[in-house]
Amino acid sequence: MKKVMVIIRREYLTRVRTKAFVIGTILTPLLMMALITVPALLALRGGGERRVTVVDQSGDPGLFEAIKKRVVAPGPDAQLEDIANQPGPRTPPGARTKFVLTRVEVPADKSKEEIEREYNPAVEQDPENAYVVLWKGIQDGVEPVYYAKNVADFSIESLERTISAAVIERRLVQANVDPEKVNSYTRPLNMKKSKVGPEGASEEGELTAFLVPYMMLVFTYLTVFMYGIAVMRGVMEEKQSRIVEVLVSSVKPSQLMMGKLVGIGLVGLTQVTIWAGSVLLISAGFGALMAGKSASGPPRIPISLLIYFVLFFVLGYFLYATLYAVVGAIVSTEEEAQQAQAPVTILVMLPAVLFMVLLNNPSSGTAIALSLFPFFASTLMMMRIALVNPPFWQVLLSMLLMLATILGTVWVAGRIYRVGILMYGKRPSLAELGRWLRYT
Repeated sequence: MKKVMVIIRREYLTRVRTKAFVIGTILTPLLMMALITVPALLALRGGGERRVTVVDQSGDPGLFEAIKKRVVAPGPDAQLEDIANQPGPRTPPGARTKFVLTRVEVPADKSKEEIEREYNPAVEQDPENAYVVLWKGIQDGVEPVYYAKNVADFSIESLERTISAAVIERRLVQANVDPEKVNSYTRPLNMKKSKVGPEGASEEGELTAFLVPYMMLVFTYLTVFMYGIAVMRGVMEEKQSRIVEVLVSSVKPSQLMMGKLVGIGLVGLTQVTIWAGSVLLISAGFGALMAGKSASGPPRIPISLLIYFVLFFVLGYFLYATLYAVVGAIVSTEEEAQQAQAPVTILVMLPAVLFMVLLNNPSSGTAIALSLFPFFASTLMMMRIALVNPPFWQVLLSMLLMLATILGTVWVAGRIYRVGILMYGKRPSLAELGRWLRYT
């Protein structure tokens, strides 16, 4: 045990004293803060201005007037600035593109080709120019068309909703509905989202509901992958430099492997703990700063979620680091390592591919089965905890299954490791690996 502790100490201190560790540990929380705050700051600066010519072929002057009523500064050139207040289902929160609308009436018999030929050049010359055509029969269901060089701007949805609401208003007015009551009849309602948890219900924005589990997925994936690769490279370096031949003369290969796994794992745990503490401080500081105010900002993350994050990191690390240690033991060159590690890396990456399956329905049978699978549990069960806080028995079962898999993996890895670290040259085949497992 004393020899294992010496290896653990050496692996731990060698890595935590490096500049890369210090910089990465400090920089990651700062980048996380930037990920949350920079988009909000950019949104406050605005998404630019779009000068939109409303080519009105509808024959109803009241339609453009109805559009103007729904903007902040009505006038001959109406500025549509309510984008930030009424984001659409796919509009990122905070988008603040300004549309400056100018009406041009055109005859009802003017063809689509003639309109495009007349107004397309202005759009081609200046990307900030655009035009929307209100066709004849728009109140009967003929869809308007928006012309611009960039039609991927999510803020266009707000202009679309504004025109749709104005058309509905004009239909009601023409149906002899009291004009003074039309606005109250057509006023849209926004649905708030309230997350139910052990402490009751709390309002939660759509961004927060998505961002927290996504951050958990990314950080768990990155840390497990990064430190698993570190274990593999550490084994390869000792093997290539023949230091391992000296080490196994003093310690058993199983002790060497365990010391390396625990030592590098403690480095990762140190970093993850610092990150979790930083998130907690950021969350608490933001909560104190914004007390009594209604504003968006960094999501407040409960301590229990951070504890689960650390636990699943430890389990996921040991599971994958053991596999990476085996890869490092059976290869001799960097090129061989790139090929041999591919199956393990795919296992680490698959949960990121399955992310949307769980996000849509984290309580489905498929989501439960995937989160209980030991090689996915460190990320997908962590996601489910952040999303819906599943029953404790499911969380406990996933941990027990991971522990059982880790024990089995360590047993297999130990048998391969003790032979592989002393083998050089050709990479062993599957049949040779099978023979290594049978060695006593």
